[in-house]
Amino acid sequence: MNTRRQLLTLFYAITTFSLSAQDASDIPYDSLRTVLEEVYDQDQGIREELMKYMQQGDSIVPSLIARMNSIDSVNQILVNQIISDYGWLPQSKIGSKAAGAVFLVVQHSDLETMREYLPLLKEAAEAGEAKTTSAALMEDRILMYEGKKQIYGTQASSRQGEGGSNEYFIWPIENPAEVYQRRAEAGFDTTVEENAEQLNAVYNPNEELPQ
Repeated sequence: MNTRRQLLTLFYAITTFSLSAQDASDIPYDSLRTVLEEVYDQDQGIREELMKYMQQGDSIVPSLIARMNSIDSVNQILVNQIISDYGWLPQSKIGSKAAGAVFLVVQHSDLETMREYLPLLKEAAEAGEAKTTSAALMEDRILMYEGKKQIYGTQASSRQGEGGSNEYFIWPIENPAEVYQRRAEAGFDTTVEENAEQLNAVYNPNEELPQ
C-alpha cells in the first residue's frame, strides 16, 4: 500500500472509529481488526525486506530506511488514535495478529510513547488480553533506551567490532544468572543464548553497559 492509500485508510479509520468511541459496547472490533492486520503486514513487510539485505551482508538501501520510517510514522498516528479512543484493545476481541500490530507499532515508536503505554500493556497481559512476552520485550527496550540493564535479555544493540565492521550484541542484563527463570516466568520458550543466535548477536553474561 502506498503512502497516499495509507493516509486515506488512516483518515477513514480515525473519523469512523472516533464517532463510536462513546460506548464500549459500540467498539467496532471487526473494523479495527481489519485495519490493524493491514498495519501488521506493513510493519513486518518492510522489516523483512531490510532483514534480507542484512542476512546477505549487503548495505541497507537508504530508500528502504526512509520507507520504513514513513510507514512507522503513519502507523503510529493511527495506533495512537485507536489507543486514545479505546485503550489497549483486548486480543480476545481483535485476534492475535491485530493485537500484535498494536504492540509492534508502539514497540517501534519513541521512548516517551513506550513509557506511556507500557502500563496499559502490562495490565492487558495480566488479564490475559495481551502476550506477557510483549510486555517483557517493551520493558527491556525501554531500559535499553534509558541506558540501563535489561531484565529478560530480549534486546540487542550494535557496536563497532574488530576490523571496523558492525556487530550485534545482547544488551547487558541485570543479574544474568537469574535471567533464565525470569524469561520462563514471562512466557519465553527460548534461552538468552538461543535468542542471541536468532538475532545474530554476541551474548556475554558479563557485558557491561556501554560508556
